[in-house]
Amino acid sequence: MHGPGPSIARMTSLPDFILDALPNPIDHSRDFSAAVIELKQVLQARLRTVFRLDQDMNYNPAQSLACTLKDKVGLQKQPYEFDVRFYLSSKAPLFAVYCFDRQWGMTDRGDVNHPIAQERLPERIQAWTDKAKAVLIDKGWTEVEHACFHLAAPGCSTQLDGLPATVFESLFAEIV
Repeated sequence: MHGPGPSIARMTSLPDFILDALPNPIDHSRDFSAAVIELKQVLQARLRTVFRLDQDMNYNPAQSLACTLKDKVGLQKQPYEFDVRFYLSSKAPLFAVYCFDRQWGMTDRGDVNHPIAQERLPERIQAWTDKAKAVLIDKGWTEVEHACFHLAAPGCSTQLDGLPATVFESLFAEIV
């Protein structure tokens, strides 16, 4: 079972590994793309799940690996369907887990385009994401947790419009 992560209100500063990564340039190299493709193959083999690779780095300093997870939960067997994306930053070996509720039943911030904190996901989905995260960590990647996504990224602005950027926008994606 997962305990709640630090609340955004309680976080007063960002971890050093995030602060260190923020000023790094975006890596559009073939080596970075090859590393993401390799991770895709490893994740597919270990999790027996097909992942979609999104290599579009237009306004995104990351690439992503995504899949759709479906199941039924509870006594009434309510269906659920989640789009689970693993964003892999090109600025540093950092990843973020971004989950959308395809059934629109449990969205954060009142909007279906915002991610769901992992501790709110059904247990089966949490267990699955934990396995995927273990693979990424084993390969040398560090997770940027959901609680940091919407925090201000000091000294960073968005590529799209030059506005102050969040951690998620600076390390992973401005356009989701």
